[in-house]
Amino acid sequence: MTEKIQQPALTWRNYARGLADSLLNFVFPPVCGACKKAGALLCEDCASQLQWVTAPLCQRCGRPVLTPTECCAVCQERPLPLKQIRAAVIFAQPISKLIHNLKYNGAFALAKPLGKLMADAWTTWQMPINLVLPIPLHAERQRKRGYNQSSLLTRAFCQHVKLPYAEEALQRNRFTTPQVGLSAVDRLKNVQDAFQADECVKG
Repeated sequence: MTEKIQQPALTWRNYARGLADSLLNFVFPPVCGACKKAGALLCEDCASQLQWVTAPLCQRCGRPVLTPTECCAVCQERPLPLKQIRAAVIFAQPISKLIHNLKYNGAFALAKPLGKLMADAWTTWQMPINLVLPIPLHAERQRKRGYNQSSLLTRAFCQHVKLPYAEEALQRNRFTTPQVGLSAVDRLKNVQDAFQADECVKG
């Protein structure tokens, strides 16, 4: 079934969610997802330690390089079937701790500061985006985990940017083993033909 592409908007559901979050923050003050310091989901000390990805970058994969290049040595050796990839910050502490807690420890609220970081980085890239969509989990894995962290992140990202969003524009066709610990070649093989795009985004 073709899904209607959503445009970010202030809805009663969003308003109610925001009100509920405010009440929860009043009753249970937030703590930093990296260092557990009370006061914010990402405290100022941890935020100051973030290593933002800045130019010069490989224009294809977004990897930091010494001099500007259209295609870094890694991409030349192993071309990617993608136009552009970008990351907001280097995957190191404290950001790695936040992502781990969001993905594996049920810390849903951490999607908000992480989504804000993504939005802040995107505004500096001037990178065109036609549609925002989450990477789906297999139904079995989602039942086990209880949520899809990619969906939480993309929704948080879209709260800060005016971009169309489609929750189910991409479907997963089969179960795949976790990517953690696999080589680059095995990662590609693992997800080959694992996804299918909805009619609303084909073409």
